[in-house]
Amino acid sequence: MILKDRDILLLQRLHQFIYLDGAFIHEKFYRDLYDREDSFRRRMKQLEEANYIRVFTRRALPDGTVGSILTLDMEGIRFIQEIEGERQFSIHWSRELQVWYRHSILIAQVAFSFEERAPEYGLMMKDYVQENRGYYQFGPSKKQDVIRPDGFLIVGPKGQPTNFGLFLEMERSRGTKKVLQDKVERYTRFLERKDQREKYLYHIGAEAEVQEFLVLFVGASENTMQLTKNKLGSLKPRKGERPGILHPDITIPVLLTTLAAITRDPFQAIYFPMHKTNPDEKTGIAI
Repeated sequence: MILKDRDILLLQRLHQFIYLDGAFIHEKFYRDLYDREDSFRRRMKQLEEANYIRVFTRRALPDGTVGSILTLDMEGIRFIQEIEGERQFSIHWSRELQVWYRHSILIAQVAFSFEERAPEYGLMMKDYVQENRGYYQFGPSKKQDVIRPDGFLIVGPKGQPTNFGLFLEMERSRGTKKVLQDKVERYTRFLERKDQREKYLYHIGAEAEVQEFLVLFVGASENTMQLTKNKLGSLKPRKGERPGILHPDITIPVLLTTLAAITRDPFQAIYFPMHKTNPDEKTGIAI
C-alpha cells in the first residue's frame, strides 16, 4: 500500500495523541482531499485493512455523540519507528480502547488550536509532549514528587529561543479540592527548582528551551470551569490573611479557561490568572 502525505501525517498525529475521532481527522487532514464523507471512510478502511490504523466504531465522544475512534495498529507503529527512529506507543492501546481516550481527544483539540492560531501572532508550536512522555519524578518520593500533565506544549516566536511551556490539565469532571490542591503543590515544588526544570526538558527530549512555565487548567464545560475556579480560589488567603495550611496561596503561574474559549483562539485574553491578586481580570498568555 502506498501512503499519501496525509496518511503519513495522520500516523504521526496518532503517535502524538494516541486517540483521535474520525470527524476531527476528516476535518483536519483530509477535508480538501475527500469532501465526501464516504470517500474519507473508504480511505480509512484501506488503512485499517493494511493494519496501519485501528478503528473503534460507535464509541461515545466527549460531546455526547457517537463516532469512530482511531489509533495506530502494528504497521503504523512499525512505520513510525522507521521514519522517526523511535516510538513511544504501547500496542496495548491498539488492542483495547483505553478508558482515558476521551481525555486524549480533548487535549488534542487544545494542542491543535494553539498550533493553528500561533502563526497569526508570529508564533509557532515548537513541541507537544503527550502524557506518558511528560511524566516526571523530580524528587525521592514516587507518590509525591512527580508531575503528570495531560500534555505539555512549547510555544514561542519562530527562530528565537524565548518560549513558554504550558502544562495542560484537562478538567472533565467535578474534581475535588484535594486533587486540585495536590496538583498545584506538586507543580509548585517542581517549578521552584530551576535545576529540575532543565532536567525535565532533557528528560522529555524537548525540541526547544523554555523561559517561563505555566500551568493551564482547561474546563471541558463552562460549569466545570467555574467549579474548578471556585476550588482553586479557595486555596488563596482571604483578604488580610497570611498564607496558611488551609489557604496556602498559589505562587506559580496558574491559568484557567474553557475548552470552547481555547478552540476559538488561545491567544486572546481568555484566562483567569489564579495566581494573581485579582483572578477575575482575564489575561492573555505572554512571556
